Amino acid sequence: MQKISLTFFLSLLLTIQVTAQEKKQPKDSAFGIGAEAIILLDSGQSIYNEDFELIFTHTTKIEILKEEGLSWANVMIPYSESDSLLYIKGHTYNLDENDSLIIDSLNSANIKKEVNNGIVENYFSLPNAKVGSVIEYTYQIKIADWKELNTWYFQNDIPVVKSIYTTEVPNYLLFYKYLEGSLNLDDFNRKTVKKMIKDKQTDVLIEDFKMDSIPAYIEEADVPGYDYFVSKLKFKLAEYTLPKKSSEFLLPQNYEELAYNWAGAPFFKDVYTRSSYLQKEIDRIYHPELFKMDVIKGFYFFVRNNFNIDLSYGEKSLEEAYKARKGTPQQINMILTKMLNQSGLDAYLVALSTISNRPTYPDNPYFELFDSYVSMVRYNGNNYFMDASDKNLLFNMLPPDYVNNGGLVISQNAPGFVPLSFNHEDKEMVTGEFVVSDTATIQGIYEVKREGYAVYNFDSRFLSNFRTYNDYLIETIFENMDWDIEKHEVNDGFDESKFIKEYLSFVRPADSTAKNYMEIQPIIFNEFPENPLQAEKRQNPLTLYTPLIRKASYSYTIPEGWTVVDFPTDKNISMEDGKGKFMYQYKKIGDTLKIEYTIDYDQVIYMPDEYPMIKSFMQEITDALAQKIVLIR
Repeated sequence: MQKISLTFFLSLLLTIQVTAQEKKQPKDSAFGIGAEAIILLDSGQSIYNEDFELIFTHTTKIEILKEEGLSWANVMIPYSESDSLLYIKGHTYNLDENDSLIIDSLNSANIKKEVNNGIVENYFSLPNAKVGSVIEYTYQIKIADWKELNTWYFQNDIPVVKSIYTTEVPNYLLFYKYLEGSLNLDDFNRKTVKKMIKDKQTDVLIEDFKMDSIPAYIEEADVPGYDYFVSKLKFKLAEYTLPKKSSEFLLPQNYEELAYNWAGAPFFKDVYTRSSYLQKEIDRIYHPELFKMDVIKGFYFFVRNNFNIDLSYGEKSLEEAYKARKGTPQQINMILTKMLNQSGLDAYLVALSTISNRPTYPDNPYFELFDSYVSMVRYNGNNYFMDASDKNLLFNMLPPDYVNNGGLVISQNAPGFVPLSFNHEDKEMVTGEFVVSDTATIQGIYEVKREGYAVYNFDSRFLSNFRTYNDYLIETIFENMDWDIEKHEVNDGFDESKFIKEYLSFVRPADSTAKNYMEIQPIIFNEFPENPLQAEKRQNPLTLYTPLIRKASYSYTIPEGWTVVDFPTDKNISMEDGKGKFMYQYKKIGDTLKIEYTIDYDQVIYMPDEYPMIKSFMQEITDALAQKIVLIR
């Protein structure tokens, strides 16, 4: 008798929705290859029954492909302690040597229950599971809070052939829906039917959300908003009108309404009212003869330099936080905004959704979307953004994680979104002048000027936890034990903004030597010793955090009698649409070798289809900066 697959066998006997015959050609040819197990069907349903009870039913069918996949036969079902578990059913399907179907069913006595912090966890193992088995389990829960539709995860840690979520909602409930992640629905159906709910015929909206051939979610570095890119569907109840009751509005219809309502709430309203406890400090900082921009900076640096983060102050008033000179990051920026407003400046509190929270805003507003707050002042038609809770930030600089699409201005006069963009780059300018000796030593000076986010990153690393630049000097010296450090200084200065200058003079050996031979790596402190992007492809977007500029110029004077036999080759490449460029140039002028390079990119988030482009760009940089100079005598 010809062997047949268990999945196909079950499709004939049990009318399983996903069968070997029904599987569509995968969107990705690698779909499911190498997986330890594969979810054949993930099906969920949330309905309001005739008693207006919210019932959630979830069925999962999994084929175990490898020994490691047996862990999927060990199941844990969590739910709130206030919810009610109605049932759990489970089966394991195997074929015997004669291709007869064997079904082993879960014994309810083997289900173990634990309660942790208000969450009930039901544990069980599906019986007789082995490689080649198909396991299936279904559970049903009555949700205590009828306002809470379950979030549905289309994506899992293993591939999913088909995922279907169905909701049946009475027409007097309005839910906002948020499809998150990088995948789109493959099918969506909607219809209205009539059902009896609470002894009344009611229009019920039935919606089916479907995805097919969903790859396993891959954990990747530098993902903008980790949880956001797991493909899922979220629901938020926006408004409802229960029979014989007045309408309840839980969420605003748009973000302008949200911002307006926030600004009128007592907590935020305090930002826009005058308070006597601020006036003494305002009079000290504000001088009418000063340029307005200097006044704005004066308030920013006063709050940034004098207030410390203390999360325990979250329940205290702004006045208490001001007098204690500490508070939450939100309170600190509220105090800055309040001082600017009380001085007659056009300042606002701005709510943000950081990149690590989510990369974009959904169509419909809800409060939990925003996780950070900063101050914004408008002057001469420009918006200046400030986060006074981080002592290492410069003026008009936000943490890289904050520069995400737009910020919501909390105001009753000018509510709405304002765009966010990088006002600074991560910028370093390097010069190096070296003399190569006849004895294969290299002596000279190395200077680097850091600006923008290069200053922020440097200060965040070395000025935190009561460390100083001197700690950096010591660390740098000991990192290079074979270098003879003659002088090393790090100093900060100011023009329109802070910059850092580092000066280093030293003597070091050539990188490789032999009789009448020396090899020199001309780029010292190379930040791209290898391509930081190693994966073949990406499933999720990639963030490089800030725009970056590197400009460097090195010169090496070679000793008399030595000849250059191997030298770097020039490179000049650009990414499409001007997203980045790289130039590397080598020249020999008499006995002096000159190397110059520029790295410049301003796009910081790359979609998966752009990943090959940025990976190739980084590889060109890595290869060029690794080039060596070989001298012989």
